[in-house]
Amino acid sequence: MVRPQPKLDHQGSVTIAADTAHPSPSLAAYLRILRRRGWILALCLVLTPAAAVYFTDRGTSLYESSAELFVNRDNLASAVTGIQDGSVYIDPQRAAETLTNLAETPVVAERTLKALGLRDRTPTYVLAQTTVSPKGNSDVFVVSVTDRNRALAARMATEYAQQIVRYRGQLDTASIAKARAEAARKLTQLENAGNERTALYRGIQQKDQELATLEALQTSRLSVVRQATRGYQVAPRPKRAAALGIFLGLVVGIGLMLLIEALDTRMRSGTEIGERLDLALLARISAPPRKLAGKDELVMLVHPTGSHGESFRMLRTNLEFTLLSGGAKTVLVTSAVPEEGKSTTAANLAVALARGGRRVALVDLDLRRPYLNKFFRLPVTPGITDVALGRATLKSAIARIDLGTGHPTAPTSGDGGAPLGLIAPGSLDVLVSGPLPPDPGEFVGTSRLSEILHDLRESHDLVVIDSPPMLRVGDALTLSTKVDALLVISRLNVIRRPALTELRRMLDSLPATKLGYVVTGADSERKGTYGYGYSYEYGSDADASGKTTAQAVREVEESRV
Repeated sequence: MVRPQPKLDHQGSVTIAADTAHPSPSLAAYLRILRRRGWILALCLVLTPAAAVYFTDRGTSLYESSAELFVNRDNLASAVTGIQDGSVYIDPQRAAETLTNLAETPVVAERTLKALGLRDRTPTYVLAQTTVSPKGNSDVFVVSVTDRNRALAARMATEYAQQIVRYRGQLDTASIAKARAEAARKLTQLENAGNERTALYRGIQQKDQELATLEALQTSRLSVVRQATRGYQVAPRPKRAAALGIFLGLVVGIGLMLLIEALDTRMRSGTEIGERLDLALLARISAPPRKLAGKDELVMLVHPTGSHGESFRMLRTNLEFTLLSGGAKTVLVTSAVPEEGKSTTAANLAVALARGGRRVALVDLDLRRPYLNKFFRLPVTPGITDVALGRATLKSAIARIDLGTGHPTAPTSGDGGAPLGLIAPGSLDVLVSGPLPPDPGEFVGTSRLSEILHDLRESHDLVVIDSPPMLRVGDALTLSTKVDALLVISRLNVIRRPALTELRRMLDSLPATKLGYVVTGADSERKGTYGYGYSYEYGSDADASGKTTAQAVREVEESRV
């Protein structure tokens, strides 16, 4: 079962945080993504509309013009002739669909082209550029034609509407015309036979007149009520293309941001790290200056009064708050993966604690890649492995560090070191790794190492231990059973989400108290963040004699002893 971890609140008191191994995305998380990946969205919002407008302007200009038809559904023929016309009573929607389908036929297109004398257009082209649709829920139909020529689009729309009227009239009167032709043929036969005065001749002649009236009424049911005027441009339309481009850019930009964020598992803010580890944030520390990093020098020794050194003093203060209630004296400094600034942070923290008046022992138990000896210009041997093997005593292996120069003040070999029990307050003793054992994982589990750590714990106020990354080797897991507390170092843009998830799982299974975590490489996170980015640069704390305040205080304390 996952155990809640202690957290340091704003007042310095310890509280218990609930388990949040898999925090759900929040508005703040999305805002962080927007701040981090906003350039992608901005780029899409600029490029997509620009591309849409560019390619739209390169297209052919098209113009649209429209005419209107009116369908008269009154049964005038039945009222005048008394002949019932069943077509009047069909469903209006069906009648509209019928007219639309008849209008969009090759016959109408061919007649339109023939009437206009156009030989560079084909019926297929005309049909593709023409639409016939009802205007709302009325009996008016709109005939729209699109063409490259503005004036021609208007002429084609008007002529197309007229051809629809003629074609529909021919279809509606086809049966009447056939009946009139038959009546004319019979009348001709009667005339040739000399029967013009018979009742049959007069009856056929009357029916022919009725059919003529009906034919005229049928052709008047569809008419052009508005001819097309000068067409308006429908393509290209840069404004519409720009609007669509902005919408598409917004969708694509957000999609790309979320996709890249999902693929990029690097952690870019201390808050995200805290949400995944469920630990208290003790300090944000920026990367050391390149000049110091290149020479393996510590900020707390070379320039302790600068803003970079202030971050380590903040770490020291927050760490002391967390140590108040727990009484921990041995602190293991570890990280998830290499290159997170674990050794540098441990060394600077040890110097800061010693400058604060504590008797601190700094032990290098990263027996895979030891590095603390380089910071303090110490030889690799004698070290903790020499003490464990009996090649050196603990007091001879310990190197007392001058907090002003960063160099050892006592011999680093032999028995000439200061007595272990007579360490002055505000001191820093460094115990380097010594020769690397063939199997570091077995060495860190030995009882002899436990005895050494116990002796250091008894003779110092605090023991800071540098260990290997927790996810690479099992040394840190073994060492966690020999210490009181753990301090986790995580570097922005180096640590990744899966690694943090695995680290959280391992931390939850360890018995040692988790003090919190330190974010390193926090330069980018501090930009634009309130409370960071300022620099209270102190002047040199050396007095007229050239001694620093810390050196003067130590001399007074030594004189009292």
